Amino acid sequence: MAESSDRDLLDLIRRRGPMTVPEISGAIGVTGTAVRNRLARLLGTGLVERKAEHVGRGRPRHLYQVSVEAHKRLGQNYADLAVALWEEMMAGVADRKLRRLLFTRITDRLAEAYRSKLTGDAWEGRLVQLSRVLHDRGVEAEVARDDAGLAVILRQHSCPYYELAEADRAICALERKMLEKVLGRALRLSQCRLDGDRSCDFRPKADLPTIPEAAAG
Repeated sequence: MAESSDRDLLDLIRRRGPMTVPEISGAIGVTGTAVRNRLARLLGTGLVERKAEHVGRGRPRHLYQVSVEAHKRLGQNYADLAVALWEEMMAGVADRKLRRLLFTRITDRLAEAYRSKLTGDAWEGRLVQLSRVLHDRGVEAEVARDDAGLAVILRQHSCPYYELAEADRAICALERKMLEKVLGRALRLSQCRLDGDRSCDFRPKADLPTIPEAAAG
């Protein structure tokens, strides 16, 4: 969510249940107009739902409640679990072949979740579609050109595995491999946020051939 006030409002409605605008206004100490503006924004993102309640005669009153999607997203944090699982896998599996097999299966599973949402074979078109899918999943991504204005690249301004990558940079290789399978193209990570760069940039390797569909999946 873009503003902390949105999170505060969502937490309030989640704790107290369906509320009217006057009830919310009184609870958080802001005007009804300000509350309506925030609710309109949250309704637009699908995090809040509105329902009409008829009480006697006259116009119904509107109650606002947290949506199922908001319940899924609020408080959802798998970072600690992901780091623990990754460390156990890397430290607990001594057999390098088995580790490589697990690595491959993980990238296959992740790639399939993205690849099924992409259509067409054109590189730039698939890149744009992927950036939208990433954005829908909370990863700030865009399609851009490199500084020379030549290569079309995928630029991620936020990392979906930041805490995990801080613990072990092998996760960067896993993400690159996963994106290669999604896009069907060999990639290189030309810059990375862990190195102090402002974004993680994935660009095609011009010297390597396109990855066949069978190898990609």
